[in-house]
Amino acid sequence: MKKHLLYFVLLIGSLLSFIGCVRETPLNTNHKENFDALWNIINERYCYLDEKNLDWDTMYTHYSGYLNVVKGDDLRFFKMLSTMLNELKDGHVNLISTFNVGRYNGWQGDPSEGYNHYTRKKILGDNYLSSGGMRYVKGVSNIDKDIKIGYILYESFSSSLGDMNFIFNFMSDCHGIIIDVRGNGGGLVDNANRLVSYFIEQKELVGFYSYKTGPGRDKFSELKPEYIEPHKSVRWLSKPVVVLQDRGCYSATNDFLSKIRVAKNVIRIGLPSGGGGGMPAVSELPNGWRVRYSAVKGYSRDKVSLEKGIAPDIYMANEIFDVQPNAKDRIMGKAIEYIIAAYKKTN
Repeated sequence: MKKHLLYFVLLIGSLLSFIGCVRETPLNTNHKENFDALWNIINERYCYLDEKNLDWDTMYTHYSGYLNVVKGDDLRFFKMLSTMLNELKDGHVNLISTFNVGRYNGWQGDPSEGYNHYTRKKILGDNYLSSGGMRYVKGVSNIDKDIKIGYILYESFSSSLGDMNFIFNFMSDCHGIIIDVRGNGGGLVDNANRLVSYFIEQKELVGFYSYKTGPGRDKFSELKPEYIEPHKSVRWLSKPVVVLQDRGCYSATNDFLSKIRVAKNVIRIGLPSGGGGGMPAVSELPNGWRVRYSAVKGYSRDKVSLEKGIAPDIYMANEIFDVQPNAKDRIMGKAIEYIIAAYKKTN
């Protein structure tokens, strides 16, 4: 956790210094030298070249051939470099200049197969409660009126968790709860770890990480274990919890979906997550632009890379609700069915 926080602090510090610092040495705006610098940064420091099924040497040959085409035009040069970086298919990779930020959004897939904002609006209604970054309600199931279910919507791990003590007390008469993180693109790993802590009863090994130790593509540290302690006073252990996931779950949310698997009463329903298992770092090009890239590999407790996403326990996809606004939220429906079945099995 401390290492994750360190990388986040370093990233924020780098971005702030990019905006606010006065440079003492002149910028080198030569396109060829900046192209080489960017290619080498990825070649030596990016941690997922071995998993991307991409020949980075071929990328050098291919994209360097466009240097004469973009000569004298910084915007076209920027777009060319961003296109090369997008070959990595990594949402943690960005090219950052004073006039634009390059990004890769292909990890999101079709959002209409995941969360249904029409259903969310109906469930929350106008009387939902709000705490931190969480909105929550409780009510009887539309399938079985004897079953009461709590619903927590958490749209970003950049937002603080709610008052979990109050939320759990509020939902104490529920037969189960649903935590909806569909479309949650990530945020702070500390928030992800803290949320996991409310659903475990003992210290748990939740995963591993490994970082680059040298410029060689295979130079990595040994796997370092990561543990989470249970929350000292507030926990939800006896009743079922269903986490809803989709392709829009990325970065810290992807991390959460992997770690929450250690909780005995939690099951995940929906689509495979978008991935994003690396912790980012930032380096600077000679012209002052910055490149953000994955530098630390994340692994599950089974030592499987998190980069390509986390499969759900129960796969379920929605109809395309943008075309059919009245389409049922199948993922939500499956979660309700699961809680009802779990209750009837034990009563």
